[in-house]
Amino acid sequence: MLNPIQWIQSRINDPVNAYQVYQAARYLISLIISVIMVKSGMSTSELGNFEVIIFITYSFSYFWSVGIKNALMSFYPSVEKEIQGSVLHSVFLILLFAGFCFGMAITILPGFVSSFFASQGIISYLPLAGLYLFLSSPLLMIESVLLLRKNSHSLKLYSTWSLGGILMVSFFIGIFYPTLKGFLYALVFFSFIKLLYLCYIIDFFRHLRMNYDVIRTFFLFSLPMIMNVLIGSAMDFIDGWFVTRYFDSSTFAIFRYGARELPLSMVLYGSLSTAMIPALMAGDMRRGELKRRATNLMHYLFPMSIILIFVSPMLFTTLYSPVFRESAYIFNIYLLVLTSRVLLPQTYNFALHQHKIILWSGVIEVVSNILLSYWWMQIWGIYGLAFATVVAYFIQKILLIIYNKLKNGLHYSDYIDLRYYFVYCFISIFAIYSTFKYK
Repeated sequence: MLNPIQWIQSRINDPVNAYQVYQAARYLISLIISVIMVKSGMSTSELGNFEVIIFITYSFSYFWSVGIKNALMSFYPSVEKEIQGSVLHSVFLILLFAGFCFGMAITILPGFVSSFFASQGIISYLPLAGLYLFLSSPLLMIESVLLLRKNSHSLKLYSTWSLGGILMVSFFIGIFYPTLKGFLYALVFFSFIKLLYLCYIIDFFRHLRMNYDVIRTFFLFSLPMIMNVLIGSAMDFIDGWFVTRYFDSSTFAIFRYGARELPLSMVLYGSLSTAMIPALMAGDMRRGELKRRATNLMHYLFPMSIILIFVSPMLFTTLYSPVFRESAYIFNIYLLVLTSRVLLPQTYNFALHQHKIILWSGVIEVVSNILLSYWWMQIWGIYGLAFATVVAYFIQKILLIIYNKLKNGLHYSDYIDLRYYFVYCFISIFAIYSTFKYK
């Protein structure tokens, strides 16, 4: 019989669980840093400008960096061991080159970038944003490489020093130098440190293994996944763009602080989906294993979500300030994304290399989001953007589930325990209705 400490250690020593713990911790640290920034005394306008800068770097880099990371998770296990080192070096160079190109675009075209995002107050910070984009572009490889090598010990150590370090530096900046530029300097500095660590774990400096055939093959292999992530990330871009175009920078900060899914849900289910792809490809997991893991997470996350729906107005007011009370109601709507997040049909499509259906379902998702956002924004204002996102996410999952039923013979119950799922969904929707009724 394991004692609690031994049980926790056995869970974290599993590479999949260690990967999920890291992703969850990274998300929580980002939330804590946002609280530090608000409590530091920065104005709502400054906070809005910081969020716009992060949003710009995200918009320019997320789709190709995450798409390449997902491609690495599928490509790496399928190649011979002798060329796996070349694959890692090739992927690193591709990411670094893409980061350089997009970082330079932000730096040399500040007027165009700031006008497109309707935010003139950020022009002087865009060169720093371009440098941050360049340095951070390959960093998603770190946790992916450690997971592929099943090195849970190194992943735990990396989580500790990287997340603990940025939190400590942000805390001191919040006390002694609470400015937008100070927090950007912190991001640049830690991105550089982590870039050196990535070079170390892939043995880049000592023994460069660059293979142009591997680069070309991997790039072609990754294109469908990049397109899929581009379409998926367009959801966040659409919401953010609507807010920057039709609302002021202060409203953008309020929206961005609220436009978050349930803490841990996106990272836990996203990392579970990513981590299971190599296992499904290798035939190491039965279908029931993915369902079991997804259902177990659901039993933790849905009750947490329902509680947060009721306490979020008080929580946002306490953690941030009364100005951000409206963020709580946006946050409550985004909590409904969990109803689609817990379903993981895309994991099987990635494992089976069925990228075309993911791409086309994503196109339908984006079109739905644009149409619903424009329509519902005129009815419910900023809340309409959040409702449109929730519905659009669900549309894509339904399309993939129907495809897997017809093409792959997967039943609707192969993803989650439907008995609990429908109960949780009903309670969540009722809770949202109650909070808005008595707002």
